[in-house]
Amino acid sequence: MNPIRLIVSDLDGTLLSADHTLPSSTATAIREYINQGGYFTLATGRPFITARPIIQQLKLNLPIILCNGAVLTAANGMPLERYGISLNSLYDLLTTADQSGLDVLLFCGDEVQTLARNINIAAYERKEGVTCSLISLHEIQECGTEIEKAILLGPVEHSRRLFAEFAERSPVLHSMITAFQSEDNYLELVPGQVSKGTALHRLAAMLDIPLDQVMTIGNQLNDLPMLEAAGIGVAVANSPDELKQAADYVCEASYSEGVLEAMERYIEAVDPKFSELYREIGGIRNV
Repeated sequence: MNPIRLIVSDLDGTLLSADHTLPSSTATAIREYINQGGYFTLATGRPFITARPIIQQLKLNLPIILCNGAVLTAANGMPLERYGISLNSLYDLLTTADQSGLDVLLFCGDEVQTLARNINIAAYERKEGVTCSLISLHEIQECGTEIEKAILLGPVEHSRRLFAEFAERSPVLHSMITAFQSEDNYLELVPGQVSKGTALHRLAAMLDIPLDQVMTIGNQLNDLPMLEAAGIGVAVANSPDELKQAADYVCEASYSEGVLEAMERYIEAVDPKFSELYREIGGIRNV
């Protein structure tokens, strides 16, 4: 097996705990790994504004994959690559989503927009530490702005059916947009040519690291493309069966403990001192 030189982890449901916070023990272990010369970065559905606190906590210095691959930024937030969706092209879909009881989130740079305030949007704002601004359907219809992604917030099966109906009626829309489930109630819509997997290819090329020397770690189906692209694809224990079946390794532990488990298992092949480091700092068992 080739040595792992780069580790790329998802955030929510993977590196973060169930309460969407990063345990201090996990942060300490990753910072130590970076200080020892290891390469570690993130691939998340979040925009930079909500990923920034974790980036700063980990003291990352590599490019970050954001918005499910639609954005690649430097660790300071400077955009390196960006793909977008014309907002007004989503007008009919978003109108129907709103009328059917789904909530809508729109992401453009550091701004997150929504159609109305309610308890679901308030819960999202608390979880992400962000305040959404309001946008009307009329503004969407008239707007020429490009967004990095949209989220249909609500029962995912409902969102999937709705998107499938529109994609069937509009082949152009289908080619323009890819839909991913990223959380139990999130269906994310991103530009059709991007995914965490395509962004991983670009990131590895930037860093001059072969993909077979990359380990990716995730917990949802939006992580599948990057697990398939990497030399080692890891699913933490709280992942759906479909992701586990595609993974090279399935952790016994969930969330951040699973990330440390995977690091201990595969980094030890490069340098055994990391195994002791993770057991000491992360408090995890031998695997």
